[in-house]
Amino acid sequence: MEFETIVALATPPGNSGVAVVRISGKKSKQIAQKIIKERLIFEPRKMYLKKIHVKNFVDYALVVFFPSPHSYTGEDVVEIQAHGGYFLARCIIDEVVSLGARLATAGEFSKRAFLNGKMSLDQAEAIMDIINAETDMQAKFSTELLQGNLRESIENHQNELTDILAEIEAKLDYPEYEFSASETTNTLKKLKTIETSLNNLVADSKNGLIIKNGVKIAIVGAPNVGKSSLLNALTKSEKAIVTDIAGTTRDVVEAEYQYNGIIFRLFDTAGIHDSTDTVEKIGITRAIKTIDECDLVLRLSEPNAPCQVKTKKPHIDVINKMDLISLFDKRETENPQCHSEQISTLCHSERVKRDEESQNPIYISAKTGEGVDELKQLIFEKIITSNIDQNKFYLTNTRHIECVKAATAHLKNAIKNFNTTTMDIISAELKSAWTALGEISGTTANETIIDKIFSKFCLGK
Repeated sequence: MEFETIVALATPPGNSGVAVVRISGKKSKQIAQKIIKERLIFEPRKMYLKKIHVKNFVDYALVVFFPSPHSYTGEDVVEIQAHGGYFLARCIIDEVVSLGARLATAGEFSKRAFLNGKMSLDQAEAIMDIINAETDMQAKFSTELLQGNLRESIENHQNELTDILAEIEAKLDYPEYEFSASETTNTLKKLKTIETSLNNLVADSKNGLIIKNGVKIAIVGAPNVGKSSLLNALTKSEKAIVTDIAGTTRDVVEAEYQYNGIIFRLFDTAGIHDSTDTVEKIGITRAIKTIDECDLVLRLSEPNAPCQVKTKKPHIDVINKMDLISLFDKRETENPQCHSEQISTLCHSERVKRDEESQNPIYISAKTGEGVDELKQLIFEKIITSNIDQNKFYLTNTRHIECVKAATAHLKNAIKNFNTTTMDIISAELKSAWTALGEISGTTANETIIDKIFSKFCLGK
Protein backbone atom coordinates (compact mmCIF):
# COMPACT_ATOMS: atom_id res chain seq x y z
CA MET A 1 0.00 0.00 0.00
CA GLU A 2 1.51 3.34 -1.06
CA PHE A 3 0.61 6.66 0.55
CA GLU A 4 1.51 10.27 0.02
CA THR A 5 4.66 11.50 1.74
CA ILE A 6 3.78 13.23 5.01
CA VAL A 7 5.60 15.51 7.45
CA ALA A 8 5.02 16.73 11.01
CA LEU A 9 6.83 17.95 14.07
CA ALA A 10 7.53 14.90 16.26
CA THR A 11 8.45 16.91 19.35
CA PRO A 12 6.25 19.35 21.30
CA PRO A 13 6.06 22.82 19.71
CA GLY A 14 7.95 25.62 21.40
CA ASN A 15 11.50 26.44 22.43
CA SER A 16 13.60 23.41 23.32
CA GLY A 17 17.03 21.89 22.85
CA VAL A 18 16.01 19.88 19.79
CA ALA A 19 13.08 19.93 17.37
CA VAL A 20 12.52 16.70 15.42
CA VAL A 21 10.80 16.94 12.03
CA ARG A 22 9.63 13.54 10.78
CA ILE A 23 9.04 12.76 7.09
CA SER A 24 7.51 9.45 5.98
CA GLY A 25 6.81 8.15 2.49
CA LYS A 26 8.35 7.32 -0.85
CA LYS A 27 9.66 10.88 -1.42
CA SER A 28 11.22 11.35 2.04
CA LYS A 29 14.80 10.59 0.99
CA GLN A 30 14.52 12.70 -2.17
CA ILE A 31 13.12 15.65 -0.19
CA ALA A 32 15.89 15.38 2.40
CA GLN A 33 18.54 15.50 -0.35
CA LYS A 34 16.98 18.70 -1.72
CA ILE A 35 16.96 20.35 1.69
CA ILE A 36 20.62 19.61 2.36
CA LYS A 37 21.39 20.39 -1.32
CA GLU A 38 23.52 17.30 -1.58
CA ARG A 39 22.85 13.95 -3.23
CA LEU A 40 24.00 12.01 -0.23
CA ILE A 41 23.88 8.23 -0.29
CA PHE A 42 22.35 7.77 3.13
CA GLU A 43 23.69 4.91 5.18
CA PRO A 44 20.65 3.57 7.07
CA ARG A 45 20.25 4.69 10.68
CA LYS A 46 23.41 6.82 10.59
CA MET A 47 23.41 10.44 11.76
CA TYR A 48 24.74 13.10 9.39
CA LEU A 49 25.47 16.67 10.44
CA LYS A 50 24.39 18.77 7.45
CA LYS A 51 23.40 22.28 6.45
CA ILE A 52 19.62 22.68 6.18
CA HIS A 53 18.54 25.17 3.52
CA VAL A 54 15.18 26.79 4.18
CA LYS A 55 14.09 29.89 2.27
CA ASN A 56 16.10 32.85 3.61
CA PHE A 57 18.56 31.14 5.95
CA VAL A 58 20.74 28.09 6.54
CA ASP A 59 21.03 26.08 9.76
CA TYR A 60 22.87 22.96 10.88
CA ALA A 61 20.92 19.82 11.80
CA LEU A 62 21.33 16.09 12.25
CA VAL A 63 19.69 14.00 9.52
CA VAL A 64 18.99 10.26 9.74
CA PHE A 65 17.38 7.90 7.23
CA PHE A 66 15.34 4.78 8.06
CA PRO A 67 14.66 2.72 4.91
CA SER A 68 11.48 0.72 4.37
CA PRO A 69 10.44 -1.64 5.90
CA HIS A 70 12.79 -1.11 8.86
CA SER A 71 11.21 2.06 10.17
CA TYR A 72 8.44 3.09 12.54
CA THR A 73 5.86 3.42 9.77
CA GLY A 74 7.22 0.67 7.56
CA GLU A 75 7.93 3.31 4.86
CA ASP A 76 11.06 5.30 4.08
CA VAL A 77 11.45 7.75 6.96
CA VAL A 78 13.76 10.74 7.39
CA GLU A 79 14.11 12.59 10.66
CA ILE A 80 15.69 16.04 10.84
CA GLN A 81 16.89 16.98 14.32
CA ALA A 82 17.25 20.74 14.26
CA HIS A 83 17.74 23.39 16.94
CA GLY A 84 14.62 23.68 19.05
CA GLY A 85 12.32 26.57 18.29
CA TYR A 86 8.85 26.88 16.84
CA PHE A 87 9.86 29.25 14.01
CA LEU A 88 12.76 27.11 12.73
CA ALA A 89 10.72 23.90 12.86
CA ARG A 90 7.85 25.61 11.06
CA CYS A 91 10.21 26.79 8.31
CA ILE A 92 11.61 23.28 7.80
CA ILE A 93 8.12 21.80 7.61
CA ASP A 94 7.02 24.45 5.12
CA GLU A 95 10.06 23.67 2.98
CA VAL A 96 9.32 19.95 3.05
CA VAL A 97 5.72 20.63 2.01
CA SER A 98 6.89 22.83 -0.87
CA LEU A 99 9.04 19.93 -2.07
CA GLY A 100 6.14 17.49 -2.40
CA ALA A 101 4.99 16.33 1.05
CA ARG A 102 1.81 17.21 2.91
CA LEU A 103 1.11 17.82 6.57
CA ALA A 104 0.32 14.64 8.51
CA THR A 105 -2.98 14.30 10.31
CA ALA A 106 -3.20 13.37 14.00
CA GLY A 107 -1.82 9.87 14.56
CA GLU A 108 -1.12 9.27 10.87
CA PHE A 109 2.41 7.95 11.40
CA SER A 110 1.15 5.32 13.85
CA LYS A 111 -1.84 4.56 11.64
CA ARG A 112 0.52 3.80 8.74
CA ALA A 113 2.59 1.62 11.05
CA PHE A 114 -0.56 -0.37 11.81
CA LEU A 115 -1.71 -0.57 8.18
CA ASN A 116 1.78 -1.65 7.11
CA GLY A 117 1.81 -4.45 9.68
CA LYS A 118 4.43 -2.90 11.98
CA MET A 119 2.17 -3.13 15.01
CA SER A 120 -1.27 -4.29 16.06
CA LEU A 121 -4.06 -1.93 17.08
CA ASP A 122 -3.63 -2.64 20.79
CA GLN A 123 0.12 -1.97 20.50
CA ALA A 124 -0.61 1.37 18.84
CA GLU A 125 -2.89 2.26 21.77
CA ALA A 126 -0.10 1.22 24.13
CA ILE A 127 2.14 3.90 22.63
CA MET A 128 -0.28 6.62 23.70
CA ASP A 129 -0.58 5.03 27.13
CA ILE A 130 3.21 5.14 27.52
CA ILE A 131 3.32 8.78 26.43
CA ASN A 132 0.60 9.66 28.96
CA ALA A 133 1.97 7.51 31.79
CA GLU A 134 2.37 9.33 35.11
CA THR A 135 3.47 6.45 37.37
CA ASP A 136 5.86 3.51 37.24
CA MET A 137 2.92 1.13 37.29
CA GLN A 138 1.19 2.83 34.36
CA ALA A 139 4.41 2.72 32.35
CA LYS A 140 5.00 -0.94 33.23
CA PHE A 141 1.61 -2.19 32.09
CA SER A 142 1.65 0.04 28.99
CA THR A 143 5.04 -1.39 28.04
CA GLU A 144 3.73 -4.94 28.44
CA LEU A 145 0.84 -4.05 26.14
CA LEU A 146 3.31 -2.65 23.59
CA GLN A 147 5.35 -5.85 23.79
CA GLY A 148 2.31 -7.77 22.58
CA ASN A 149 1.30 -9.61 25.77
CA LEU A 150 -2.40 -8.99 25.21
CA ARG A 151 -2.24 -9.70 21.48
CA GLU A 152 -0.53 -13.04 22.12
CA SER A 153 -3.15 -14.09 24.66
CA ILE A 154 -6.05 -13.04 22.43
CA GLU A 155 -4.58 -14.69 19.33
CA ASN A 156 -4.17 -17.94 21.28
CA HIS A 157 -7.89 -17.87 22.12
CA GLN A 158 -8.73 -17.05 18.50
CA ASN A 159 -6.65 -20.02 17.34
CA GLU A 160 -8.49 -22.26 19.79
CA LEU A 161 -11.82 -21.03 18.45
CA THR A 162 -10.59 -21.55 14.89
CA ASP A 163 -9.80 -25.19 15.65
CA ILE A 164 -13.24 -25.74 17.21
CA LEU A 165 -14.94 -23.99 14.29
CA ALA A 166 -13.00 -26.12 11.82
CA GLU A 167 -14.31 -29.30 13.47
CA ILE A 168 -17.89 -28.01 13.51
CA GLU A 169 -17.78 -26.71 9.93
CA ALA A 170 -16.31 -29.97 8.63
CA LYS A 171 -19.13 -31.95 10.19
CA LEU A 172 -21.77 -29.51 8.96
CA ASP A 173 -20.93 -30.72 5.45
CA TYR A 174 -22.43 -34.04 6.45
CA PRO A 175 -26.02 -33.40 7.64
CA GLU A 176 -26.43 -36.97 8.78
CA TYR A 177 -23.50 -36.69 11.18
CA GLU A 178 -24.32 -36.39 14.89
CA PHE A 179 -21.88 -35.32 17.59
CA SER A 180 -21.08 -38.13 20.01
CA ALA A 181 -21.36 -37.57 23.75
CA SER A 182 -17.57 -37.58 24.11
CA GLU A 183 -17.15 -35.04 21.28
CA THR A 184 -19.77 -32.78 22.82
CA THR A 185 -18.15 -33.01 26.25
CA ASN A 186 -14.69 -32.29 24.86
CA THR A 187 -15.85 -29.28 22.80
CA LEU A 188 -17.82 -27.82 25.69
CA LYS A 189 -14.81 -28.24 27.96
CA LYS A 190 -12.64 -26.26 25.54
CA LEU A 191 -15.23 -23.51 25.21
CA LYS A 192 -15.67 -23.23 28.97
CA THR A 193 -11.90 -22.96 29.43
CA ILE A 194 -11.78 -20.05 26.99
CA GLU A 195 -14.80 -18.43 28.64
CA THR A 196 -13.21 -18.72 32.10
CA SER A 197 -9.98 -17.17 30.88
CA LEU A 198 -11.83 -14.22 29.31
CA ASN A 199 -14.03 -13.78 32.39
CA ASN A 200 -10.90 -13.57 34.54
CA LEU A 201 -9.51 -10.85 32.28
CA VAL A 202 -12.70 -8.83 32.72
CA ALA A 203 -12.83 -9.41 36.48
CA ASP A 204 -9.24 -8.21 36.89
CA SER A 205 -9.82 -5.21 34.64
CA LYS A 206 -11.20 -3.22 37.61
CA ASN A 207 -7.67 -2.91 38.93
CA GLY A 208 -6.39 -2.33 35.40
CA LEU A 209 -8.65 0.69 34.92
CA ILE A 210 -7.62 2.05 38.31
CA ILE A 211 -3.95 1.70 37.34
CA LYS A 212 -4.53 3.61 34.11
CA ASN A 213 -7.14 6.20 35.08
CA GLY A 214 -6.52 6.67 38.80
CA VAL A 215 -9.18 7.13 41.46
CA LYS A 216 -11.50 10.15 41.84
CA ILE A 217 -12.18 11.13 45.44
CA ALA A 218 -14.63 13.80 46.61
CA ILE A 219 -14.02 15.49 49.95
CA VAL A 220 -17.38 16.64 51.30
CA GLY A 221 -18.87 17.98 54.49
CA ALA A 222 -20.26 21.05 56.16
CA PRO A 223 -18.50 24.43 55.87
CA ASN A 224 -15.26 24.91 57.84
CA VAL A 225 -14.70 21.27 58.81
CA GLY A 226 -11.26 21.25 57.17
CA LYS A 227 -11.89 19.91 53.66
CA SER A 228 -9.28 22.17 52.08
CA SER A 229 -6.82 21.41 54.87
CA LEU A 230 -7.31 17.69 54.25
CA LEU A 231 -6.68 18.10 50.51
CA ASN A 232 -3.46 19.96 51.30
CA ALA A 233 -2.42 17.35 53.87
CA LEU A 234 -3.02 14.40 51.54
CA THR A 235 -1.18 16.05 48.63
CA LYS A 236 1.48 17.72 50.81
CA SER A 237 0.83 20.98 49.03
CA GLU A 238 -0.87 24.35 49.47
CA LYS A 239 -3.24 23.79 46.56
CA ALA A 240 -6.39 24.89 48.40
CA ILE A 241 -6.86 28.18 50.25
CA VAL A 242 -7.37 27.61 53.97
CA THR A 243 -8.96 30.18 56.30
CA ASP A 244 -11.12 30.17 59.42
CA ILE A 245 -13.92 31.75 57.42
CA ALA A 246 -16.72 29.32 56.59
CA GLY A 247 -17.46 29.08 52.87
CA THR A 248 -13.94 29.94 51.66
CA THR A 249 -14.17 27.21 49.01
CA ARG A 250 -16.86 28.19 46.52
CA ASP A 251 -15.86 25.99 43.57
CA VAL A 252 -14.34 22.53 43.19
CA VAL A 253 -10.55 22.52 43.74
CA GLU A 254 -8.58 19.63 42.22
CA ALA A 255 -5.27 18.09 43.26
CA GLU A 256 -3.69 14.64 43.18
CA TYR A 257 -1.17 12.39 44.90
CA GLN A 258 0.41 9.02 44.19
CA TYR A 259 0.25 6.09 46.58
CA ASN A 260 1.47 2.55 45.89
CA GLY A 261 1.68 3.32 42.17
CA ILE A 262 -1.91 4.61 41.94
CA ILE A 263 -2.96 8.20 41.20
CA PHE A 264 -5.62 9.55 43.55
CA ARG A 265 -7.38 12.66 42.24
CA LEU A 266 -8.93 14.74 45.00
CA PHE A 267 -11.85 17.15 44.63
CA ASP A 268 -12.26 19.66 47.45
CA THR A 269 -15.87 20.85 47.37
CA ALA A 270 -17.89 23.69 48.82
CA GLY A 271 -19.43 23.08 52.23
CA ILE A 272 -22.82 21.42 51.84
CA HIS A 273 -25.52 23.11 53.94
CA ASP A 274 -28.67 25.21 53.58
CA SER A 275 -27.70 28.52 52.05
CA THR A 276 -29.42 31.52 50.51
CA ASP A 277 -26.22 32.90 48.98
CA THR A 278 -26.49 32.61 45.17
CA VAL A 279 -22.80 31.92 44.55
CA GLU A 280 -22.56 29.49 47.46
CA LYS A 281 -25.62 27.59 46.20
CA ILE A 282 -23.88 27.10 42.84
CA GLY A 283 -20.85 25.71 44.66
CA ILE A 284 -23.05 23.31 46.65
CA THR A 285 -24.73 22.10 43.44
CA ARG A 286 -21.31 21.42 41.94
CA ALA A 287 -20.25 19.61 45.10
CA ILE A 288 -23.23 17.26 44.85
CA LYS A 289 -22.48 16.66 41.17
CA THR A 290 -18.85 15.87 42.04
CA ILE A 291 -20.00 13.20 44.48
CA ASP A 292 -21.90 11.45 41.68
CA GLU A 293 -18.85 11.53 39.39
CA CYS A 294 -16.30 10.23 41.91
CA ASP A 295 -15.29 6.68 42.86
CA LEU A 296 -14.97 7.33 46.58
CA VAL A 297 -16.30 9.95 49.01
CA LEU A 298 -14.54 11.21 52.12
CA ARG A 299 -17.28 12.44 54.46
CA LEU A 300 -15.44 14.91 56.69
CA SER A 301 -16.73 16.17 60.03
CA GLU A 302 -15.64 17.63 63.37
CA PRO A 303 -15.60 15.63 66.64
CA ASN A 304 -18.95 16.96 67.83
CA ALA A 305 -20.81 17.30 64.52
CA PRO A 306 -21.28 14.16 62.36
CA CYS A 307 -21.34 14.66 58.59
CA GLN A 308 -24.89 14.95 57.29
CA VAL A 309 -24.04 14.37 53.62
CA LYS A 310 -25.74 11.21 52.35
CA THR A 311 -24.33 9.09 49.55
CA LYS A 312 -24.68 5.59 48.16
CA LYS A 313 -21.14 5.75 46.81
CA PRO A 314 -18.32 3.92 48.61
CA HIS A 315 -17.28 6.27 51.39
CA ILE A 316 -15.06 6.75 54.41
CA ASP A 317 -16.12 8.79 57.43
CA VAL A 318 -13.28 11.02 58.58
CA ILE A 319 -13.39 12.97 61.84
CA ASN A 320 -11.00 15.92 61.66
CA LYS A 321 -9.59 18.48 64.14
CA MET A 322 -8.63 15.92 66.75
CA ASP A 323 -5.79 18.31 67.68
CA LEU A 324 -8.40 20.46 69.39
CA ILE A 325 -9.00 17.78 72.03
CA SER A 326 -6.40 18.31 74.74
CA LEU A 327 -6.05 14.60 75.53
CA PHE A 328 -5.18 13.78 71.92
CA ASP A 329 -1.46 13.09 72.13
CA LYS A 330 -0.03 10.17 70.24
CA ARG A 331 3.22 10.46 72.15
CA GLU A 332 1.47 8.97 75.14
CA THR A 333 0.62 5.85 73.12
CA GLU A 334 3.51 3.39 73.00
CA ASN A 335 1.75 1.08 70.58
CA PRO A 336 0.69 2.93 67.37
CA GLN A 337 -1.78 0.16 66.61
CA CYS A 338 -3.75 1.21 69.67
CA HIS A 339 -3.96 4.78 68.40
CA SER A 340 -7.36 4.54 66.70
CA GLU A 341 -8.81 2.65 69.69
CA GLN A 342 -7.46 5.27 72.09
CA ILE A 343 -8.99 8.12 70.13
CA SER A 344 -12.24 6.21 69.71
CA THR A 345 -12.47 5.81 73.49
CA LEU A 346 -11.57 9.45 73.89
CA CYS A 347 -14.32 10.55 71.52
CA HIS A 348 -16.80 8.33 73.34
CA SER A 349 -15.90 10.03 76.60
CA GLU A 350 -16.41 13.35 74.88
CA ARG A 351 -19.90 12.14 73.89
CA VAL A 352 -19.27 12.44 70.16
CA LYS A 353 -22.50 11.87 68.25
CA ARG A 354 -22.40 9.68 65.13
CA ASP A 355 -25.09 8.97 62.61
CA GLU A 356 -25.91 5.43 61.52
CA GLU A 357 -23.44 5.48 58.62
CA SER A 358 -20.48 6.54 60.82
CA GLN A 359 -19.91 3.47 62.95
CA ASN A 360 -16.23 3.11 62.02
CA PRO A 361 -14.77 6.53 61.31
CA ILE A 362 -11.06 7.32 61.13
CA TYR A 363 -9.76 10.12 63.34
CA ILE A 364 -7.25 12.63 62.01
CA SER A 365 -5.86 16.11 62.30
CA ALA A 366 -5.29 17.65 58.89
CA LYS A 367 -3.51 20.51 60.67
CA THR A 368 -0.87 18.40 62.44
CA GLY A 369 -0.87 15.46 60.01
CA GLU A 370 -1.98 12.96 62.66
CA GLY A 371 -3.72 10.00 61.01
CA VAL A 372 -3.23 11.24 57.42
CA ASP A 373 -0.90 8.39 56.44
CA GLU A 374 -3.34 5.89 57.95
CA LEU A 375 -6.13 7.51 55.93
CA LYS A 376 -4.12 7.10 52.71
CA GLN A 377 -3.73 3.39 53.41
CA LEU A 378 -7.44 3.05 54.23
CA ILE A 379 -8.36 4.80 50.96
CA PHE A 380 -6.10 2.41 49.06
CA GLU A 381 -7.63 -0.66 50.72
CA LYS A 382 -11.16 0.64 50.10
CA ILE A 383 -10.51 0.95 46.36
CA ILE A 384 -8.12 -1.92 45.65
CA THR A 385 -10.21 -4.94 46.59
CA SER A 386 -7.61 -7.51 45.51
CA ASN A 387 -3.82 -7.48 45.41
CA ILE A 388 -2.24 -6.04 42.28
CA ASP A 389 0.16 -8.68 40.97
CA GLN A 390 3.10 -6.98 39.27
CA ASN A 391 3.73 -10.16 37.25
CA LYS A 392 0.16 -10.37 35.99
CA PHE A 393 -1.27 -8.74 32.88
CA TYR A 394 -4.31 -6.49 33.32
CA LEU A 395 -6.68 -4.99 30.78
CA THR A 396 -6.34 -1.21 31.14
CA ASN A 397 -8.25 -0.08 28.05
CA THR A 398 -12.05 0.25 28.07
CA ARG A 399 -12.27 -0.70 24.38
CA HIS A 400 -10.39 -3.93 25.00
CA ILE A 401 -12.63 -4.76 27.95
CA GLU A 402 -15.79 -4.25 25.89
CA CYS A 403 -14.41 -6.49 23.13
CA VAL A 404 -13.67 -9.27 25.63
CA LYS A 405 -17.12 -8.87 27.18
CA ALA A 406 -18.75 -9.17 23.75
CA ALA A 407 -16.75 -12.29 22.94
CA THR A 408 -17.64 -13.81 26.31
CA ALA A 409 -21.35 -13.17 25.73
CA HIS A 410 -21.23 -15.07 22.42
CA LEU A 411 -19.32 -17.93 24.04
CA LYS A 412 -21.86 -18.09 26.84
CA ASN A 413 -24.70 -18.37 24.33
CA ALA A 414 -22.87 -21.12 22.45
CA ILE A 415 -22.22 -23.10 25.62
CA LYS A 416 -25.77 -22.65 26.93
CA ASN A 417 -27.43 -23.75 23.70
CA PHE A 418 -24.87 -26.31 22.52
CA ASN A 419 -27.17 -29.30 23.10
CA THR A 420 -30.46 -27.62 22.23
CA THR A 421 -29.88 -25.91 18.89
CA THR A 422 -28.30 -26.60 15.52
CA MET A 423 -24.56 -26.52 14.91
CA ASP A 424 -24.83 -23.73 12.35
CA ILE A 425 -26.19 -21.42 15.08
CA ILE A 426 -23.39 -22.49 17.44
CA SER A 427 -20.92 -21.85 14.65
CA ALA A 428 -22.32 -18.33 14.13
CA GLU A 429 -21.92 -17.53 17.84
CA LEU A 430 -18.31 -18.74 17.83
CA LYS A 431 -17.52 -16.71 14.71
CA SER A 432 -18.95 -13.63 16.43
CA ALA A 433 -16.77 -14.33 19.46
CA TRP A 434 -13.71 -14.68 17.20
CA THR A 435 -14.54 -11.39 15.46
CA ALA A 436 -15.00 -9.53 18.75
CA LEU A 437 -11.58 -10.67 19.93
CA GLY A 438 -10.06 -9.68 16.60
CA GLU A 439 -11.16 -6.08 17.13
CA ILE A 440 -8.60 -5.81 19.93
CA SER A 441 -5.59 -6.41 17.69
CA GLY A 442 -7.30 -4.83 14.68
CA THR A 443 -7.57 -7.95 12.51
CA THR A 444 -11.35 -7.53 12.36
CA ALA A 445 -11.71 -3.83 13.28
CA ASN A 446 -13.57 -1.68 10.78
CA GLU A 447 -12.27 1.59 9.38
CA THR A 448 -14.44 3.71 11.70
CA ILE A 449 -12.89 2.13 14.81
CA ILE A 450 -9.38 2.50 13.40
CA ASP A 451 -9.88 6.17 12.49
CA LYS A 452 -11.36 6.94 15.90
CA ILE A 453 -8.40 5.40 17.74
CA PHE A 454 -5.71 7.20 15.77
CA SER A 455 -7.55 10.53 15.86
CA LYS A 456 -6.70 10.65 19.59
CA PHE A 457 -2.96 10.58 18.85
CA CYS A 458 -0.83 13.72 18.77
CA LEU A 459 0.07 15.25 15.42
CA GLY A 460 3.61 13.87 15.05
CA LYS A 461 2.95 10.34 16.28
